[in-house]
Amino acid sequence: MTNTEDLLKKLISIPSPTGSESEVCNFMLDLLNKEGFKTSKYEVGNERFNIVANIGNNPRVYLQAHLDTVPGIIEYSEDDENIYGRGACDTKGSVACMVSAAISCKKQGYKNFGLIFTVGEETDFDGAKKIIQSNFPIPFVIVGEPSSLQIVNEHFGILVIKITAKGKAAHSSKPDEGINAIDKLLETIEKVKSLKIHPNTLMSLVLIDGGVADNVIPGLAQATFSFRVSPDDKNDYTSQIKAFSTANISVEETLKLNSVHTDVPKELSFIKEKKTVKYSTELSFFQKGVVIGPGDIKYAHGPNEQLPKIELKKAVEVYSQIIKNFE
Repeated sequence: MTNTEDLLKKLISIPSPTGSESEVCNFMLDLLNKEGFKTSKYEVGNERFNIVANIGNNPRVYLQAHLDTVPGIIEYSEDDENIYGRGACDTKGSVACMVSAAISCKKQGYKNFGLIFTVGEETDFDGAKKIIQSNFPIPFVIVGEPSSLQIVNEHFGILVIKITAKGKAAHSSKPDEGINAIDKLLETIEKVKSLKIHPNTLMSLVLIDGGVADNVIPGLAQATFSFRVSPDDKNDYTSQIKAFSTANISVEETLKLNSVHTDVPKELSFIKEKKTVKYSTELSFFQKGVVIGPGDIKYAHGPNEQLPKIELKKAVEVYSQIIKNFE
């Protein structure tokens, strides 16, 4: 199966929300084995695994994308212009195009390239983390995410900070016998919001929780801040916020993805458009590479996820040219 539209239809027909990717992993592994790739499985857990597929002994470039999607089934459909379905652009479209390009280049005699397909991207990136822990050499990577086939060589990072306030529960008729965790939390939130944030970095208070009933002084409260960190921001916000820790306040960094800035090599000079984006990708782990993929990010995760057929065809050409240029 090397027809790109047919392959994408098959991939969309296999639901693969994060944590339940085993079926799509096995399908992809079988396909690559049948096409003569040297494949390796990197177990992630719960019958989920990453796949690395090589042609040649010294790959100079890897095409990489994730196999999982956000939850929510959107059945495959199409019209004259677009393909619709969960994962169409984020990012099974990239997967289908990468596989088609790789099979075509292999048949033409090109070698020394590879494919990396991961799980877990939509939550905690456990697949990408496992790949990095394996320590096999990745000289340059093309990450498939919807970029309208423009080069993304710079993107924001993610930093998530959880603040926990611990108080002492008491009956609300005797507040002096308790310590109000929400009050403590609000004091800390104000301190965080008073920090000097880099002008290009985005900070948002995204979660807040506390209290059990109207007649109970709350003994526990939590808040979560999400930062989208600009590539030119060198501030250590985790340390700054941890400085607010007290006997009642603890601070935990729950997620950190580095921002990315990479130079574009000559092998990609045929793609003229470059841009910086505020979303993050698995390139945060690989660092040396760029993001290129079909589709528009505005449709990712949405109820009308779609991918233009013309971009699907063009992406195969782009990925094929990349493989050839790195030969």
